[in-house]
Amino acid sequence: MNKVKLGDVITLHRGYDLPSSQRVEGSVPVIGSSGVSGTHNVAKLNGQNVITGRYGTIGEVYYHDGPCWPLNTTLYVEDFHGNNPRYCSYLLEAVLGSIRIDGSDKSTVPGVDRNVLHALSVPFIDDVGEQISVSRLLSALDDKIDLNRRMMAELEEATRLIYDYWFTQFDFPDENGNPYRSSGGKMVYNEALKREIPEGWEDKTLGDYAIPIRDSVLPSTGVRYEHYSIPAYDAELFPSFVDGSDIASNKYRVSSDCLLYSKLNPKFKRLWQPYCLTNKAICSTEFIVMQPKNADLATFCRSVVDSEKFYAYMVGKAVSSTGSRSRVDSDVAFLFCIATPHEMKILNSYCDYVGPIYGQIQQLQIECHELLVLCDRLLPLLMNGQVTIVK
Repeated sequence: MNKVKLGDVITLHRGYDLPSSQRVEGSVPVIGSSGVSGTHNVAKLNGQNVITGRYGTIGEVYYHDGPCWPLNTTLYVEDFHGNNPRYCSYLLEAVLGSIRIDGSDKSTVPGVDRNVLHALSVPFIDDVGEQISVSRLLSALDDKIDLNRRMMAELEEATRLIYDYWFTQFDFPDENGNPYRSSGGKMVYNEALKREIPEGWEDKTLGDYAIPIRDSVLPSTGVRYEHYSIPAYDAELFPSFVDGSDIASNKYRVSSDCLLYSKLNPKFKRLWQPYCLTNKAICSTEFIVMQPKNADLATFCRSVVDSEKFYAYMVGKAVSSTGSRSRVDSDVAFLFCIATPHEMKILNSYCDYVGPIYGQIQQLQIECHELLVLCDRLLPLLMNGQVTIVK
């Protein structure tokens, strides 16, 4: 394993200006420091491309095979000097990762100078065949993570469609297995909901099915907590595991049957069912903690809170405290009105049908986290030659 200057492996070039006003929607992704930020009808690059942010989000590396437009907030690889482009993307990721960890250079300020990066001494595998082997292993892990995320997104969308079909369109299966409303099921007008609902159904609130949990806990030094926070949700949708000394304020105790819904800036939807991988699960007080009154109806409660109507309701009830922050009162959530059947068998059937889908989503998310941890551990070891691939 040799050490060379990064500029001997790749040559970086600044991206190109493209104001939003000059973009023409097309098939070419526009890539900024935070990833794809839109499309355009003209490309600046083609083939295999490696792009990283020089302003804004610094340290993320994006590999894109095909036409694209790198914005002026990025640096892209202009010349791979005969090296495997995918390997170069992982090498650059490892270099920027180590820079972020020790915080000793330009990544701690708003911008990164490509000349500074070119001058960095980096470990380097000069055999292109070995570069390809390393890249294949890491890209296989990345591909599995991407597949899991796509599957989760599709499954989440499926649950929303099923809920809408049953409880908004009222085409739940009738006693003959046919869609109720479309098959001529009787509908009656409900004054509270201002719409027709199936005969025998009634208006209820979320509070009829779930209660708020405000079991406050002050984290203790020397105790490791499973912490559900807004930053953890936004970063990876996975809790952080930290000592109580690193948590500055009181939190809420949570259990696996709870639902967490952010009352901070509700226009950014954050709904989380805790994994509770330990018995020390806590969450930020910026979450509304909801616990189903009947554990058998937890799936129904989750679907209500995940619905478009609930989201619009919460956004509409938010009160701005500053120009960029708004909050919704916790108690307001439980006043949300829903149409529900008298007969429990319809709710139970729904939960039996959708519950396993939610379980699959949760398992995929846990697997994603495990794969990400594996990637983070393998990347520097492979780049430094501490781990090698045996052919």
